[in-house]
Formats: sequence, C-alpha cells, structure tokens
Amino acid sequence: MFVSRTALCVAIVTLCGAAAQAEIDILSVTFSCEDNTQVPVSYFNPTEGPGAAAMMLEDQLIALKQVQSGSGIRYESVGGAGIYTLRSKGWEATISHQANGDTAPEVILFKDCVSK
Repeated sequence: MFVSRTALCVAIVTLCGAAAQAEIDILSVTFSCEDNTQVPVSYFNPTEGPGAAAMMLEDQLIALKQVQSGSGIRYESVGGAGIYTLRSKGWEATISHQANGDTAPEVILFKDCVSK
C-alpha cells in the first residue's frame, strides 16, 4: 500500500505541474453507482491551474488529469491501458473507458453515480 500512495503522490504532483508548489485543496468522496458499486475518488484542486483526481476502480489506482469540459468537470486517465474518463456535475458522475486506439468505442462502466 505504501508504494501505491507514493505513486499516487508522484502522479498528482506531476499532473498539477507548477501548481504543485501552490496550495492544493483535497476532497475525497465515494460515489455509489447504479449497481451499488462504490468508487472512491480524491480530487486535488490547486489554487491555480487545472486539477487532478485519483480513483480506485477494480482494485486499480487510476490517476486522472482535469481536461476541458463543456459542462461540469471532466478528468481523463494518464497512461495505462486505454483512457478512463470521469465526468461529474455537482455530486453526480459517470465513469467510462475507451480501449487503446482512436476508433475504439467509449464504454460506460458506471452511470448514475452519486456522492453525498
């Protein structure tokens, strides 16, 4: 577990870039999805620049960077097999995955996720 936490810290500092030296607000929540799956997510919001997040999904720690979104907030995974996407608006979220390759379809893994 120590290695995972160290890797998470390194990933978050890297994702936040120069903002890593600024103050970072951390918010941890657990989303409860439609099939009663619990997905813990920690958001890392620097005072300046884009944020980052990390989620545990199927016993895998996934580091995410904040990307531009038309509405709400969107995070995409960094490295790994394919792209995981976390979209949230308010306290609701959807988690999807797109296998490697631009032509692969995006598959919704969890929808109707709610956090309180």
